[in-house]
Amino acid sequence: MVNENQTLKALNRRLDEERPTLDRFEQYARGTVPLEFIAPEVREALGDRLKTLMLPWARHVVSAIEERLSVVGFRTSEDAPADRDLWNVWQANNLDEGSQLAHAEALMFGRSFVLVWADSGGRPVVTVESARQCAVLFDPATRTRTAGLKRWVADEHGHAVLFEPSKVTKFRTLAKVIDAGTDSPGSIEGATWEQVETLPNPLGVVPLIPLTNRPGLTDPQGRSELADLLPLFDAMTKLQTDMMVSSEYLASPRRWASGLMLEEEPDDNGAPSGEIDKGTNFNDLPGRLWVAEDPQAKFGQFPGSDLAGFLNALAMLKRDLSATSSLPFHYLGMFGETPSSADAIRSAEASLVALVRRKALSFAGAWEEAMRLAHAILRGFYSPDLMNLEAIWADFETRTVAQAMDAASKGVSSGILDPDFAAEKYLGLTPTEARRNRETRRARALEVAANQLATSTLQVEQ
Repeated sequence: MVNENQTLKALNRRLDEERPTLDRFEQYARGTVPLEFIAPEVREALGDRLKTLMLPWARHVVSAIEERLSVVGFRTSEDAPADRDLWNVWQANNLDEGSQLAHAEALMFGRSFVLVWADSGGRPVVTVESARQCAVLFDPATRTRTAGLKRWVADEHGHAVLFEPSKVTKFRTLAKVIDAGTDSPGSIEGATWEQVETLPNPLGVVPLIPLTNRPGLTDPQGRSELADLLPLFDAMTKLQTDMMVSSEYLASPRRWASGLMLEEEPDDNGAPSGEIDKGTNFNDLPGRLWVAEDPQAKFGQFPGSDLAGFLNALAMLKRDLSATSSLPFHYLGMFGETPSSADAIRSAEASLVALVRRKALSFAGAWEEAMRLAHAILRGFYSPDLMNLEAIWADFETRTVAQAMDAASKGVSSGILDPDFAAEKYLGLTPTEARRNRETRRARALEVAANQLATSTLQVEQ
């Protein structure tokens, strides 16, 4: 039976409308945007020698932020240790790798998704989903999720799962379709869907959770980290292309000669062909001389074009990119901008670290909600202890080993910091590593105490 579900239509329409924008962001991230700022005459002269010259600056911006976003555990309150059950769920679902993909896609597209459900054995399954396949609707009054959709193509049919607070409905296209991304007849756009199955949703909420980058008060869908940078990328591509074209035609010195007769290449019949014999007159091999019998003959060369103007303009655009994206100068290959010390590195990266902290706050809410749902599936009930659940992140800052050890040892020796907290804060140990380190230190302390006791007993007996 065909189901004319209005929510399904709305979410399908949103996916179709957003696809061109997401395609554009991905092109910039891959560096495959075709050359647009180049004269037709130059394009014709170059032929297929210069198809594109867009360096993947977009991917560089995303990677610089994403590589500092690493979830290393969860705690139920500020003063509680990391929760082992939740970390076991995280590891069982390979979210060490999956979270990196989720963060990168959220930064690139403005959002990615986490889907929480249960397998046939009642164990929580947490998967990372793409903005290309998923969309959610929000209640404008409460900003809560009212519905979510995941859509894909397999076995030549379109498939969709509609998540609502009370139920989960599966759909399939009546006719065969082709993958989304084309406008050909039979594509998934505008396809007719039939309802296949309906299941109850025991979680009571939409389990498709968005990780949103730059959410707005009136637009909870999020915004790409690249949105403000695309004009800069285009300008840099234009200058890089012009520089390459100039180097092809103008940067190499051009030789000239005057006051001499040029020999012509013979045709098949031995008569002059009108074509200059370059091998006889001007041989380009190293060490060969250009000679002429006429004493009035002159030789010289025109100076090559200076490309410094292009480099200066690119440096200016890189500074604009640094200011807009919060990336330090030395991340962009700026000459002479390499920090000279660890303190200089920390100062240069201060804006980037502050940006990453904000991203972590934004993404943490989604991970915490996902783990609450996973725990509810694991235990069969919502635990009130998880209302204050907190994601634990790896250190966002860059520190040398000497700096980290010095800060940790000073904090512990002064009595201000607990050793485990100092190890987590300054040495970058995950809660699991800190626990293993604590257990190892305790075992060694017990071993030393046992040896001392045995030695004392032996001395008393003697």
